[in-house]
Amino acid sequence: MIELVIPTFKRLDRQITLSNIPKNLLENVTLAVQPQEEIEARKIHNKIFVVSGDNIGFAKTIRDLTYEFAVNKQSKFWILDDDLKFLRHYETKDGKLKKETITKDDFDEVLKRTEEWMDDGFPHGAFGTTWNNPLGKFPFVENSRIMTNKYYDGIVISKIWNDIDWVGCCGAEDFYVNLQLLTKGFPNRVWYEFVVDAGESYKDGGCSDYRDMTYHNQSCEELQKLFPAFVTLKYKESDSKNMKGQMMARSQVQWKKAYESSQKSTLSNFFNGV
Repeated sequence: MIELVIPTFKRLDRQITLSNIPKNLLENVTLAVQPQEEIEARKIHNKIFVVSGDNIGFAKTIRDLTYEFAVNKQSKFWILDDDLKFLRHYETKDGKLKKETITKDDFDEVLKRTEEWMDDGFPHGAFGTTWNNPLGKFPFVENSRIMTNKYYDGIVISKIWNDIDWVGCCGAEDFYVNLQLLTKGFPNRVWYEFVVDAGESYKDGGCSDYRDMTYHNQSCEELQKLFPAFVTLKYKESDSKNMKGQMMARSQVQWKKAYESSQKSTLSNFFNGV
């Protein structure tokens, strides 16, 4: 069974993701909190993981979680932002897609099928988001964007954990880790039959305490410098409530090209006897 992990900060009174997980799965859910919120967290949920310090930021939180669940426990796990709603797309007779709130049976199904994906060689991936148009992506896509959530096969990740920079590009850490894994030859698979609605970006609490526009833009620029072959930047005015009118960097990433580069390297090494 895939373990569900919800990192949360300054939102213990607004646990949207936790409230949307079926009751039969709650024993399989861990809330990840900072030491400063441990006591209050234990009042709302019984499984708590305490990260390595207060105010450490999201990237270091993910580092702590991947070390615990991949290296220490070698489990299959899914890290979920704390503000998600879960939906399922259905194809209609006219070829369009409609979405409905996920049911208990749907949740059981997606966890079972995702575990099979991991066994078939996709050690990381995610739910797609309602921010993206699902047409052409249903029921899933391979080697694509991951954000707001990510699953990992801990057995695979434990073997390469030390080779991944988990704390670089803070602010674009999901993109950064994804690109590292793809360019090392680890494909991902992203659901669009099942998706999450994360609502507006930069809501109060969570990472919004330290993520301003300068922080965001610098992280995107750092990502582009590290992966210039796959990342280009465009700037446009933000429509987010807390940053409206400011110029925001948008990372355009060639995810499939990133994975393909790893296969070319492997083939080259084979012919060169490396």
